[in-house]
Amino acid sequence: MTEHTPIPPPLPTESPPTEHTPVPPSLPTESPPTEPPPRRRWRRVPRPSWPRLIVALFLVGALVLGLVVLNSPLLEVNSVRVSGAETVSPQAIAQLTGLQGQNILRVDLEAARQRIVNQPMIHNASVSRSWPNRIEVVIVERRPWGRWRAENIVWPIDAEGVILEGVAPPADGPVVRQVSALPALRAGARVDTTAVQLVAQIHERGAPVDLPGIVSYEWAQSTGLTVVTQHGEIVFGDVEGFEFKYDVWSQLELEARSRGEPLIFADLRFGLRPRVEIGLNVGRAVRIDQSERNNRGR
Repeated sequence: MTEHTPIPPPLPTESPPTEHTPVPPSLPTESPPTEPPPRRRWRRVPRPSWPRLIVALFLVGALVLGLVVLNSPLLEVNSVRVSGAETVSPQAIAQLTGLQGQNILRVDLEAARQRIVNQPMIHNASVSRSWPNRIEVVIVERRPWGRWRAENIVWPIDAEGVILEGVAPPADGPVVRQVSALPALRAGARVDTTAVQLVAQIHERGAPVDLPGIVSYEWAQSTGLTVVTQHGEIVFGDVEGFEFKYDVWSQLELEARSRGEPLIFADLRFGLRPRVEIGLNVGRAVRIDQSERNNRGR
C-alpha cells in the first residue's frame, strides 16, 4: 500500500494593504441666482437728414470736379504775352517764366516774376493770369542814365547804379571814371550807390560858378567821389553833408576868382577844415598828371 501525502491547499496571497483616503462628504453647491433675460428693446432708426445728405453729396461732387479741373488740358497755359519790352526779347522773357504748359490754377506767379526781375535790364515786372489759359507779363526796362568807365571799358548805368547791357549810354549823361582796380564790373552788378546819388545831385545843379565847369567825375574806394573841373579837383567823398560841402565849394571858387587865381584842389571831407590849393600850377587841371590821380585814389 502506498501512502498518499496530502497536498496542503495553497495559502491565500496577501495583497498589499491599500490606503483609503477618506473623501469628505460633498456639500451641496448653490448656483448663482439667474436673472431673467433682458427684454429686447426695439430702437428707432433715425431718419436721414436730407440737408446734411445734400451737403455731403455736394462736397463729394465738388472734390471730384476739382480733381478733374486740376488735370484738365483745357486749363493748360498755351501762351505767355509780354508787353513793355523794347530792348530785351519778348520771346526770351516768355520762356524765362517757365509757365508754358502748366495748369493755370497751379502756376507760381511770384517765382516767375522773380526770374524776370533778376535780369540786368529789367527794373520791375508783373505777372498775372488771363483766363482761361494765358499769362500776361508787363515789364519795365531800366533806362541808361550815365556812363561808368573802368579799365578802359565804358559801361552804361541807370539811375540806381545798375550796369546795363545791350544799350548805348546817353550822350549827355554824366561820366564817372573808376580809378581803383576793384571792384570788378559785369552786367547786372551795381556800382557804388552813394556815388551815383552824389553825381546825380551835382550833375543836376552843375558847378556853383559859370567857370570853371565840370568835366567829369572820378570814384575810388578810398576817397569816394571827386569832381573834376576845368581847373582842378574837388573831393566830395560821399553824399553825407552834401549841402554844406556844395556851399564850401561855392565859397572857395568865389575866393579864387576874387584873387584872380584858379582853385586847383579842395578836399571837402573834413568839415570846417578843408584842404585847399589856390593859384598853384596854373593850368594844371587841364593837363593834370594821371599817376598823381591814381595815387590819390588808392
